[in-house]
This record gives sequence, C-alpha cells and structure tokens, in this order.
Amino acid sequence: MNKLLLVLFLFFLPIHLQAENAPNLTQITQHLQQHPQGFANLEHQFLGDQVTLHLEENQSKQLSLPNGMTLTYGQIVMLAGDLFGDPRYPISSCEPKQRSICFLAQFNALAQGKDNKGCQNPLSQTKNLLSYFQNLAQQLVIWKQDGKSEPDFYKLHATEINKQSNRLTCGGSKVSEYIPFGTYLKLAEVNFDHFSPDSLKAYEAGHQTALNTAMQAYQQKKMGNNKTAQQLLELAYAQNAFANHFLSDSFAAGHLRTPRRAISEHIKLPAILQLLLANLMHDEDNRLGVNVVNAAGLSWKAYGDNYLMQSQAANHRYILIEAMQRSADAIYDTFLSGTLPKKYSELELVPQADKVGQLDQAAALFKMENGVLLKRKESRNPNNYEWTAKWSPLLTLLEFSL
Repeated sequence: MNKLLLVLFLFFLPIHLQAENAPNLTQITQHLQQHPQGFANLEHQFLGDQVTLHLEENQSKQLSLPNGMTLTYGQIVMLAGDLFGDPRYPISSCEPKQRSICFLAQFNALAQGKDNKGCQNPLSQTKNLLSYFQNLAQQLVIWKQDGKSEPDFYKLHATEINKQSNRLTCGGSKVSEYIPFGTYLKLAEVNFDHFSPDSLKAYEAGHQTALNTAMQAYQQKKMGNNKTAQQLLELAYAQNAFANHFLSDSFAAGHLRTPRRAISEHIKLPAILQLLLANLMHDEDNRLGVNVVNAAGLSWKAYGDNYLMQSQAANHRYILIEAMQRSADAIYDTFLSGTLPKKYSELELVPQADKVGQLDQAAALFKMENGVLLKRKESRNPNNYEWTAKWSPLLTLLEFSL
C-alpha cells in the first residue's frame, strides 16, 4: 500500500517540482539498494591483460607508477575512472586545450599520492581493492564451474560490489555502506567520460598524453639514458592503460546511446539519482545488445558490462581487444621512432555512435529530440517505439524497482 501511495504521489508531481521535493539521504540509500550502479571491473582487467606490451628489460609486464606501485596493464584499465580519479575534473567537461591537464588529474589520483594518510593513500587503497576483486574473481570461477552464467553472478552480487567499492574508496559509515560517498560514487555521479561521445574525448586526451610521454622516453633513449627511457616507457604504457578504460567504454552497448550528460543537464534531482536513471538504460542496452558499425566497415552486435564474456559477444571482444592493442602499439612505435602518429588507427574500429540510430534496434529507454529528453512510453518494454516528454524521473526509478 505504501508503494502504491508513493506511485500516485510521484505520478501527479510535475518534473519541475521534483527538485523541490528531492529525496533525503535515507531515500537515496534505498534507491542505491534497488538500483546498484556498477561497471564490470573484472571484464576491464581481462581485456587489458590481453594487450601485448614491449618491455625489453621487464619480463614481468608489471608497470611501475611514480608512487612506487606496480600494476599490470589490465589492472590499471580496471581501476581507471571508476575507482580512481578526480570527480572535480571530468575530462570531457574541460576545455579542449585543458583536457590533457584534466586527464593527468585523473591518472595521478592512482599514480601519485604515496604520502597520503589513511584511506586516501592509493597504495593501500589499491591493495585492498585488488584483494577484493581477486576474491570476487575466484568466486566467479566456482560459479561458472557449476554451470551458472556470469550475468547472473553479477546480478546476485551487484549490491555487495557497490557497497564494498564505496567502502574501499573511503566511503560508508556505521550508519550506511553508501553514506558518505566514497570516490567510487563521487566519480560515478559525474561519469560523463565513460559514455559516448564524451568517452572518446577522454580517451584521445589520455592517449595523446601517453604518446607525449613515449616521445620523452625516445629522447632519453637517444641520449643513452636507457634506464630513464625504460621508466618513461612504462609510464607511457600506464597512462595509456588508464586512457584505454575510456576507449573500451566507447565499445560498450550501454555506453553508446545512453544520453548520460543530457540526463544530468535536464533532470533536476541529486546527481546520484541522475546516475541511477542513466543506468536503467545502460543496463538494458548492455543486456540486449546494440547493433553497430564502424569506420572500417565492420558491423556486429555490441554488448557491454557483465555480458562481454558471453559466447554471443565473441566478435565484440575480438574487435575491442584489437583496438586496445593498436592503441598500445602506437605508444611503442613512438618510443622506437620518435614520431607521433598522424592518426589513431584504433578509432576506425570504434562503433560509430552517431550511426546507431540508423540501425535496427530495440527502442531506447531515453533519447534526446529537439532539445527535449524523452522517455519510452512503456518503460519496461524495449519493443515500444513511442516516447513522451511528460514523465516522472522518480516514478521511472520506482517502476524499475517494483
């Protein structure tokens, strides 16, 4: 009965008044429980660790960061942006000339700060996160040995993953695992860099930064400073791995047409609820898949977070890993030749987000049309090709929690 009364109340509450009746912290916590936000960390690590690196004097393939940490390429891809970063400076929100600086603000949250105290120390934070996700990976192996699917595993553990990710990034309290927000949720509130077209802006800023570092490595090598050259090459690879998180997000079905920034700009609710609204479409598109094409003339069905290891996503994985490999190879080529690439060949493999609407698709939950944010009339029916401008964000969240 209480839910019914809430539905009726929200239904008759105009969108422009909902900001004045914004949920309190208890209600926000309830929404986080019902709509756990999250992106597939283990998939990011797996994809990144498929990339071949050229490190002549480092057979371990562990990349050394300025703060003394050593991580694999895949571990950096996993941690980048979702768990480490600076929520004050979304890369795609920065002016084009400032994006490299904003990228470094994100990267240095992982790569610097060795003298930070307590939970804010990235070395101890990373140790705890990697331990947690390693344990999660072991649970997943056992789960799959029992013939169960990966998506079902993530669905079962989604809430707990969110709680732990928040706590392990300096959030949570005795009162709530979600309050206060840790870096994980603070980054998620402004995660525009993870959704097209902003994800490519973030990637290109990071890739260019890594290429510039590779150029410095070349110059040191040319002067005979081989040790410094190798250190800089590892740094360039590490920066590129961080950037590759945004490149891989540019392939994910749920990141291609979800109007993430528009939801933030048009919905007058707390940022965390804007995120959860966007995640409704993010999760649906990842599950159903999105038909895509790229500039190389390839067409396939893209999948996303929690569905990338399914058999039907094999083509998607192959193309994505090839793009990440091309990205990393550009770093090494610059180190060898001292010449920056004239174009980024990996971008021709990326799904063209502006072509998605021209292909046969399930109906988008949200879309922008003539400057108006529309919602599908039948929220739970992806085969309903009718949209409306008259809808309630809070009621939509409630619909998906019933």
